[in-house]
Amino acid sequence: MSERTVILEASASAAPPAPLPAWEAFEKSLASALSVLKDEFLVVSTKVGNRFVQFNACADQGVFAEAVCNAYLAPGEKLDVGQVEALLSLGWAPPTHAPDSAAPVPPPRGSPNHFREFPRPYSCAEIARFAVRTLTEPLRVGTPAELEYRAFDVEGHAVTLPVLHIDREPAPPPRTKAPAKPRGPSAFERLRAKVLAAARNETGLGSLAYDDDGTLLVPIGSRMGWVRPNEEPFFVRVHVHLLSDVEGDEDFLALVHEVNSRLPMARVIYKGRSVYLGIDFPAVPFRAEHLAQAVTTLALLADDVLSDLRLPADPVKLEN
Repeated sequence: MSERTVILEASASAAPPAPLPAWEAFEKSLASALSVLKDEFLVVSTKVGNRFVQFNACADQGVFAEAVCNAYLAPGEKLDVGQVEALLSLGWAPPTHAPDSAAPVPPPRGSPNHFREFPRPYSCAEIARFAVRTLTEPLRVGTPAELEYRAFDVEGHAVTLPVLHIDREPAPPPRTKAPAKPRGPSAFERLRAKVLAAARNETGLGSLAYDDDGTLLVPIGSRMGWVRPNEEPFFVRVHVHLLSDVEGDEDFLALVHEVNSRLPMARVIYKGRSVYLGIDFPAVPFRAEHLAQAVTTLALLADDVLSDLRLPADPVKLEN
């Protein structure tokens, strides 16, 4: 449902209505409009300024009515003491909380506006008469021609009420969506670009590129290694492959732990029956010299680490 239009048809045998003063005619049309509201809202307001009465019709509860309070009025339009006293004298309850209150009062309902409840069974004619007195006396609206309305359901869909015989509030102009600003590269994308440039400079391989896993395969000494920027957490990892098909028994893992305890920067990693030597360094700020230092350190340490692990060297030579 995008919009509901309510049109009340007169009986064919009904006599033409006698001429009525403007407010009496409006009172009758307002009563008719209230009678067709179904869990919907009706706001009757001045075209200039923001003086209003509004109604929330709930089929199982009744009508909850509100009249504007000074919190919603501009300085030059605010109600004076006499107008506020007139509202209270008519039967409006004073506001129970500020418009920006984080914790409105619990049931029975309150409002940041003046309010009044009309429980079932209620008289639409009585509510309309009460609203017209409010508009003409405390709110000092001169004629129904100064009014307009808007009506809507709980989901915000518009409801049209031609029976009111006042202007419908113009719909706000459609919001024009600002053109999306071109998105610049993310911090991680900038890091990848910096690492790639540094790796190309370090290796002299101008065609070096990331593989599908986001890894750069680079020579580290006489072995194959790789460089991988990591996003979460933010760091750069440089590893070199040392050995494959290694049985990781307790003695070997204890030896790995002992070697790691003596290494100043790098660490031995045993994973999937393979042995690696790796260095991680922070990516913020990224420095090309940190990558160069990591590659150089791994190349220098590889043979010593193999010796410390008491394993025969088995370098993976790069193909020309």
